[in-house]
Amino acid sequence: MALAPLNTSYVLGLYGLDPSSAATTGGTAAPKRVAPTAPWSKTPTPQEASANLKAALAGRKFVDEDAAQLDLKGASGDYRKLFALYQGLSTLSDVATRMESKGLSGVDKAQINRAFVRGMAELSAYIDKSQFEQLRLAQGEAATSVKAGLTAPKAKTEYITKPITDSTSEPVAALEGQVSFTIAVKRLNVTHYVAIDLAGMGGAPRTIGNVINYINDQLAAEGLETRVLTHRIPAQPRKVQVNGKEITLPPGADQWALKVKMGTSEAVRFDAPRTGAVYVAQSVGNPDPDGKASTNDGVTQRELLKFQTAVTPSTPAPLQGEGEANWVEGRIFAQTLAPEIKTVRSQAVAADGSVYMLADVTGKPAGQVIKGEQDTALLKYDSAGKLIYARTLGAADSATGLALAVSSDGKVAVAGSVTGVLGGATDGVMNSGPASTASDSFVTVFDDKGDELWTQRRGARLEDEASQLAFGADGTVYVAGRTRSAMPGAAAIGGWDSYVEAFKPDTAGKVQTLFTQTFGTAASDRPAGLVVDGNALVTASVEDGRGVLRRFDLTSGTPVLAATRDLGDLMGGDIAGLALDAGTVVVAGTTANTALAAGGVTHAHAGGTDAFAARLSASLAPAAGDRIAYYGGAGDDRAVSLAVGNGQVFIGGSAGTDLPGEAAMGVKDGFVARLDIATGAVGWSQRFTGKDGRATPTAIAVDPNGASVLDRLGLPQGELQLGDSDKVTSLSSVRPGDQFTVQVGAGRTSTVTIEGKDTLDTLAQKIRRASGFQAKVTLTTVNGARQMKIEPINPRFVIEIGPGKTDKDALAMLGIPEGVVRTTITQDGQILPGDRKPKIYGLGLPSDLNLSNPEQVRHAMAEIGSAMGIVRSAYKDLVAAATPKTGLAAAQASAGPAPAYLTNQIANYQAALNRLTGGG
Repeated sequence: MALAPLNTSYVLGLYGLDPSSAATTGGTAAPKRVAPTAPWSKTPTPQEASANLKAALAGRKFVDEDAAQLDLKGASGDYRKLFALYQGLSTLSDVATRMESKGLSGVDKAQINRAFVRGMAELSAYIDKSQFEQLRLAQGEAATSVKAGLTAPKAKTEYITKPITDSTSEPVAALEGQVSFTIAVKRLNVTHYVAIDLAGMGGAPRTIGNVINYINDQLAAEGLETRVLTHRIPAQPRKVQVNGKEITLPPGADQWALKVKMGTSEAVRFDAPRTGAVYVAQSVGNPDPDGKASTNDGVTQRELLKFQTAVTPSTPAPLQGEGEANWVEGRIFAQTLAPEIKTVRSQAVAADGSVYMLADVTGKPAGQVIKGEQDTALLKYDSAGKLIYARTLGAADSATGLALAVSSDGKVAVAGSVTGVLGGATDGVMNSGPASTASDSFVTVFDDKGDELWTQRRGARLEDEASQLAFGADGTVYVAGRTRSAMPGAAAIGGWDSYVEAFKPDTAGKVQTLFTQTFGTAASDRPAGLVVDGNALVTASVEDGRGVLRRFDLTSGTPVLAATRDLGDLMGGDIAGLALDAGTVVVAGTTANTALAAGGVTHAHAGGTDAFAARLSASLAPAAGDRIAYYGGAGDDRAVSLAVGNGQVFIGGSAGTDLPGEAAMGVKDGFVARLDIATGAVGWSQRFTGKDGRATPTAIAVDPNGASVLDRLGLPQGELQLGDSDKVTSLSSVRPGDQFTVQVGAGRTSTVTIEGKDTLDTLAQKIRRASGFQAKVTLTTVNGARQMKIEPINPRFVIEIGPGKTDKDALAMLGIPEGVVRTTITQDGQILPGDRKPKIYGLGLPSDLNLSNPEQVRHAMAEIGSAMGIVRSAYKDLVAAATPKTGLAAAQASAGPAPAYLTNQIANYQAALNRLTGGG
């Protein structure tokens, strides 16, 4: 007789364990369904996907609970909500994917963009309002703490130069010859001057170590703490293209730089005999290697170059960089700028020798996240080419920088055009709505520390832009620009009109618009220069192809036209700039006209289009001393920038086939030349090229005292500038008025609004206050920078950080992730919220996803795909929770784990029975 299998349920019951789910002897029963079938278990057909996409583009809802199918009666409503959310995300992904299709028209792209924006808004609203029974959902991340990406640098005490040698044992070529300078160290209001002359080293080899020891001996003799050290820069593998293949070359030799370590409470400056320097911003590289306009295969980059314009015994010719690609005599450095810098249109040198650059950026200048597709950045460099700071405008859509000016007291003004929202700006009549594509003019003024003082936005109904700037002696900021319709307070003339405006803060700091006035012709006009001459404004403009100068009298408080000077037809040329020098007006540009009406010709036109520079009476009345000099060769040469310093006139631009005394170097070369307009003589010139034999200068700036022997050491003129602002509006693209929200649990949502005076400290206090002091906000120092950390004070509280209003969201710029912050506990092997309420699932779906460019499309698709994965995980956890535990697992769940000896004994009994019964 066959024996029945051992009843394990009975045995388990004897030990007080749950026998309800023990295995039966009659075979395995089909598992009972506990959850409805998920929508992702079936791949939609192409026809279904196409229908969903067309419906979304036509305006159908993205999230529709009624359309979510549940094939299990009595299933939890959580499944319906999750399925509806998943279908919405899937449709949103289809919309984003559609943007990658070929042959889309502008109308098609606009329709797709509208649908995507609508879908994002609908999903955000659904996630916010949906109430689940067994889980919680957050659109952003779910974390135990968050750290703001924005950091405030602590005051630095070290300055590191560029590399000056690759050997610690060999003499440094840049340190040979006459090398003498002064280190001035201010301590306790007393300045100690330490003269350094390397001739004092005698016959000792001028290795980097010997030179540093000599300098430090002089500093120590003066009783100072400041020291000069070596700084090693490890060599890195290099990648080169060989026959179309990328090859990695092994690292070369390590390089060595100087490190200046300042003593406690000591400020350090460097001085040396100086001579002239010119800075050039340029674009290099071939924009179209295959010669096909339909492809986007060009790789270009921006560079900052510095040239020494004169050599004296105390300021020997620079050797730094000799042997580098495209090196030319007199070049002090050629620095490749960050890849996010798209265009540089203006440069200026401040009284302290700093170099300001106005650039259009499409990425993260100095790590700052920009809001829109393109922003404008003010970049400040010292005379050694080291970036001191970056200041972004903070445009929500797009901004273009066109003009830059520096006042005598160190203030900096920038101007250009902006579309979309610009928070914190004082507005005139304009096009500031999120959907507007018309540009407005803007002007922003920074103090000498780089903190924004004020921003004015002014605009007409149609497009306008500010392209010229000048400071008055009393601090008034004068602006010139162009507009396609009437500016506020001024009448339209026709076509593109030029305009002038003036702004000045009153005694309370409120900026007043002093006047707005248009000028020009009914044709297409464009201002190209602006200077202030006492109580007068002088403008240069291109009007219907002609070069025209105007002088406006400001004595009455509003511009009164006093004189006009028509230089003549530029014949396809342009005006590159306008300057005031020694009581005369200097204007430069490009023309094919061999006889512009600008006085006596001191150097004749050479052919094609030539650059020109003219010196005219400031009254603009024809005078006997008026002179014009042309510069160029037989080809087409173009001037793009004018700079004047100490009576010396410099022009920079693109060279044609030949230039006087300057042989061609590449396919497309740049040039800088110092002209003596009175005689037509070229006092100094330099032709140069760049990557792929192509260089296109876009702006120049001159410092008559910008070069010295310090350039050989990589040290800057003047005081070492190591600090930066601690204001969040200076350290990021966030604007005054930008916002984000803080909510604790189900409590009231509080809004945190950024002010221009906010620092990390004041922002931390605002977050604490907004959370009802339930958020612990700490500031720590990491790698020399202060960083903010946010976490709950009490496990019972969940803190939700949400975005601000459209185009005013501060989170991305501050680097604070959107989502919830909560504590966690571990229970039964699961990580659960510390408040012991249902688990929180963070979708990690940023509110600012968009389809503005291919990169953003790919980013949006990745983020949506990740969010869909989170929804699937939430479903999986719901199913697991609803699935009854069986057999031993159920016993363990109800009464704890069975003892090992018991499970072994049961297994042995069952094995014996199997042998007796033959397994039947």
